[in-house]
Amino acid sequence: MSDCRDILISLNPSYTQAILDGRKTVELRRRRLRVENGTRIWIYSKNPTARIEATARVQQIHEGDLEEIWSAFGKAAGISKGEFDRYFTGCSTGCAVVLDSVCALLPALDLSTMRSEVAGFHPPQFFKRLRTEELGSLMQMR
Repeated sequence: MSDCRDILISLNPSYTQAILDGRKTVELRRRRLRVENGTRIWIYSKNPTARIEATARVQQIHEGDLEEIWSAFGKAAGISKGEFDRYFTGCSTGCAVVLDSVCALLPALDLSTMRSEVAGFHPPQFFKRLRTEELGSLMQMR
């Protein structure tokens, strides 16, 4: 495996819970994540939760037309076909990130703690590559 970087993604808290429960093993994105297989993903649950609750690894990334993505990954995505269609409105292609090695962070790392440890820390809209100091703080706090 090549040198893998850590990334942080933001999810609706219900999707984070579905990943932790094993009901969601694929994360869908409107744009491709430009990361390698094996990359560690830190999962931030958006408000009202506002904390990093889990990690997972990228097993594989698939990009394709929407019908292909739904057919191959719809059941693993943890959403209905209607939710899928609404999410991808205006897109002709999508991306499916197959997750493995999901691990809950206990205790979860709340946003205020992250901000006190890392100046200027902000969760991403899409995803962000973690800077060395951000990753160091996450590793120390977990």
